[in-house]
Amino acid sequence: MEDNVKESRRQLLKMGSVALAAAPMIGFNTSAFAHQNTSVRTALKFQNYPNGDKRGSNCMNFIPNKNKPTDNGAVHGCRLYPGDDEIVPNGYCLGFVAKSK
Repeated sequence: MEDNVKESRRQLLKMGSVALAAAPMIGFNTSAFAHQNTSVRTALKFQNYPNGDKRGSNCMNFIPNKNKPTDNGAVHGCRLYPGDDEIVPNGYCLGFVAKSK
């Protein structure tokens, strides 16, 4: 039970950190997103490959492509990168938070 509380606390702290990193994007227009997302990708150390079993498609922030939700070759989105529709399902970043099972 105590392990579950510790894990929940870690996820809460991680999401708080991610929210702080993403906060400056509020108020930007879509033309600023490309530049801003480059900064956010750098800050969150985005990579186009998984970190073990941690991958975008297993993250609660992952937004599946509405036309190809199960296509691993398609690009998708992420709540941490607004306007960025070039997130690969196998990608990983420090904002990763596992989906609840």
